[in-house]
Amino acid sequence: MTPTPRYVTDVSTQGPDFTVCTLLRDPEKYDRLLASFARAGFDGSNSEFIAADNRGTNRFDGYDWQKAVLAEARGQFVIFCHDDIELLEAGHAELLAALAALDRTDPDWLLAGVAGGRYRPRSHHRRFLRLRISDPYGEDRVLGSVPGRAETLDECFILMRRSRPVIGSYDLDGFHFYGPDLCLQAELLGGSVHVIDFHLRHHGGGTKDASYWAAREKFVRKYAPIFPGRFLHCTTGVVHLVLPGDTHGG
Repeated sequence: MTPTPRYVTDVSTQGPDFTVCTLLRDPEKYDRLLASFARAGFDGSNSEFIAADNRGTNRFDGYDWQKAVLAEARGQFVIFCHDDIELLEAGHAELLAALAALDRTDPDWLLAGVAGGRYRPRSHHRRFLRLRISDPYGEDRVLGSVPGRAETLDECFILMRRSRPVIGSYDLDGFHFYGPDLCLQAELLGGSVHVIDFHLRHHGGGTKDASYWAAREKFVRKYAPIFPGRFLHCTTGVVHLVLPGDTHGG
């Protein structure tokens, strides 16, 4: 029997506005997240919700969970977030408006978030951050010009268009630096990364344990040959992409 092909002639516009994907560890935090999205206008008519289930045991890490849920997503925009975020006054309408504005100012954008490092700032101190967030470090924090271009995004909230997906590395693992990894992959694809004006609360503060430093070393070893000597600005600090004994960057 002769196969019957499907013919694709354009990018699909079917499906909900958003797919909200969450790396789920704590059910109580996730319930709070879902309630806040519902209050903010994300419902069954415009959004779907998918959770990578790490309840009880880590079935996914920071790099493979996004690949797993992206394959299931039907939304025009796909949000990847932690289970400890909570929406505040900004909701469905405000997020669509922020993304429409981003389309007008930079049609080549690939990723958007609420916190990150400014794109190649001239100095390496607190002013390298670009934020629009409430978190354990302060209420309604705004640093840098928002909206604005970034070179990395915090993993608590990262958004992409399903029609222009960015896939993280297959040769890295763990729970650190998968946001910066995704952003560098977007840059290599020829797109840009932005922090948008979409105020939310991130209840988590992040940790720098032994796994953080091990992931940082792997991340540097991967990207130092690609971006030799570059100072990469992340919400956890500045990462110098230089290998031991290398003279790049001084």
